[in-house]
Amino acid sequence: YLGEDYLGGIIFHLYIGADGQQHGLLVSKTESTAKWQTAATTTNGNRTWDGAYNTNLMTNSPARNWVEGLGSGWYLPAVDELSLLWNARYTANNALYNGGNTLLTTSGNYWTSTELDTGQAIYIGFFSGTTNVNSKTTTYSVRAVKAF
Repeated sequence: YLGEDYLGGIIFHLYIGADGQQHGLLVSKTESTAKWQTAATTTNGNRTWDGAYNTNLMTNSPARNWVEGLGSGWYLPAVDELSLLWNARYTANNALYNGGNTLLTTSGNYWTSTELDTGQAIYIGFFSGTTNVNSKTTTYSVRAVKAF
């Protein structure tokens, strides 16, 4: 159910897959701040819906390193996945708070794994849910997700 503590994260999105089974997305219980890349290079991680794919392509990436440090299956969300989290932040923050975990910020920016070009990647401002781009060498918040 939404807000459930499951597989080391909090469920924030659920759907029934083509296999007829329930699937969803989890958000990590902690976050960090990191650069998308230490030196801007093209990765071709431009999928808006598939953060796992994008994260696997990221190089020289403190954001990727932090996410992978959480264990198997965690990745930096693509812009569409992070947008789903922004829309579910009431449920996510309520569950994170009740579990004594780190809340999602309401005033900062979170990196997505979606690249725009060689020098820029997409982030979402969590005050308004606005999608924007900035230099990959900028430090923003990072929060991992996991699909199940």
